[in-house]
Amino acid sequence: MAVYVFDMDGTLTPARLPMTAEFAIHFYEWQKNHKSFIATGSDLKKVEEQLPPSIIQSFSGIYSSMGNVLTAKDELVYKRDFKPEKELLDKLEYYRQNTTYPGELYPNYIEQRIGMLNFSVLGRNCPHEERNKYSVWDKVSGERQRLADELRAAFPQYDISIGGSISMDITPKGFGKGQIAQHLRQRYPDEKIIFFGDRTFEGGNDYELAQALLKLENTQVVQVASPEDVLMFLKNNG
Repeated sequence: MAVYVFDMDGTLTPARLPMTAEFAIHFYEWQKNHKSFIATGSDLKKVEEQLPPSIIQSFSGIYSSMGNVLTAKDELVYKRDFKPEKELLDKLEYYRQNTTYPGELYPNYIEQRIGMLNFSVLGRNCPHEERNKYSVWDKVSGERQRLADELRAAFPQYDISIGGSISMDITPKGFGKGQIAQHLRQRYPDEKIIFFGDRTFEGGNDYELAQALLKLENTQVVQVASPEDVLMFLKNNG
């Protein structure tokens, strides 16, 4: 029996939005007969905001905060954390103060989660329409990519990945999503592991886990563009 692993934003849900009722109905029925996990950069609070309780309880486990927290049926299995240095925080503040983005900026632009930082020049407390505006601007300006490249050069002890539509994830080496691969393989040595993500390509925040899994035997990575892609795959293959 295969083990199925899912990114959340852009994979099981629209970015930073709740799972749709239609998706939840089909996915919940599928979960009843399959072993499934979440692998997300979001913390557990955001998972609970975006997914119905019935869906959460049907997962075999939830890897949140880039896999630095694992919970199963409301029980904490493990937790890893770190303290970011002042130089990194100062650099992020500098980027925030010197962005060329012409729109309004919002609070919660440096969000510390267990085992990671999430940084958004725009600020995570923005309205959804402002998120879309920044995302369009970022595609043209390349701001996130430029800042991520600068941070990688200045702080080689961290992994920097662009996630979602407005932010980037910053994790100490070894604290990224890739750690989930070994943990799952130790737990399920013989089962096939299938991972679904919307950013499994290089530079995306699913890339590290995708590559870690592909180095193992009996694994598969499924690149999707939406929750509809997930349902289509599960319908045809699961």
